Amino acid sequence: MSRLSMIVSALSLFLCQSEVMVSAFSIPMTTGNRRATQLSVLEKGLHADDSSEYATPLKLTMEDMERFQTLKTSSTTMPILILDSMLPKQELSIDSSDPKMARLVHYCLENNCEIAMLGLNPTTGAPLSRGVTVRVDESKIQLSPTTKSVILSVTGGRRMEVQSQPWLDDSGSFYLSNVELIDTRKEPSLSREQQTLVHQLSDTLPKAIRTWSRWVLKSGKTDKEGLQAIMDGLGPMPTDVTERAFWVAAALNPLPSL
Repeated sequence: MSRLSMIVSALSLFLCQSEVMVSAFSIPMTTGNRRATQLSVLEKGLHADDSSEYATPLKLTMEDMERFQTLKTSSTTMPILILDSMLPKQELSIDSSDPKMARLVHYCLENNCEIAMLGLNPTTGAPLSRGVTVRVDESKIQLSPTTKSVILSVTGGRRMEVQSQPWLDDSGSFYLSNVELIDTRKEPSLSREQQTLVHQLSDTLPKAIRTWSRWVLKSGKTDKEGLQAIMDGLGPMPTDVTERAFWVAAALNPLPSL
């Protein structure tokens, strides 16, 4: 029996032995379905006939058409988990004895799907609509037979945005939602001067990170081993300006925080 089969079987046993509890494992989110509405309007404009109230097609530019195709190919449905704000490449450890977590992990392993990880707005306490995808890796799952806990480590993957009101899965254990993978979004057009400025600012980041590292060590918030662990988890600093910006943000806001 493969490790994946063993984990799925063990999770099934956990779920059979666990009493189903009514608890807010994931918080319902209220968010506008802007992207779905936009798709609906575009489709009506593209495929309207003379008998339709949309008989006059929308006038779409080439940029509009490219955006439309991107929306169609980058939209998907996945479970959502409202737990902590994460950035790409950040790692987060999860330890839960809630049977609903076990059901979520079981679902992801069975369906080979990612989870949309979301945090909370620190001011309002409401769930954020943007986050990252995380994948449940069978090699990073531990099960505790005594406490019925599921312990796993996840890594931030692709950037995403929730596009619909979440709904409960059939078991009532976790929420699913339509999401858009925004890694594929076309960057806004910048003037040549703006592009030059962006690259100039990006070029200052390696030195800024070295300075930040010295001050963090001097403050005593972590030691060399702890700082190296953060950097090892993130990997080399990217050269792409967008990816570099997210890399720096992840370095300055490690999980757990310094």
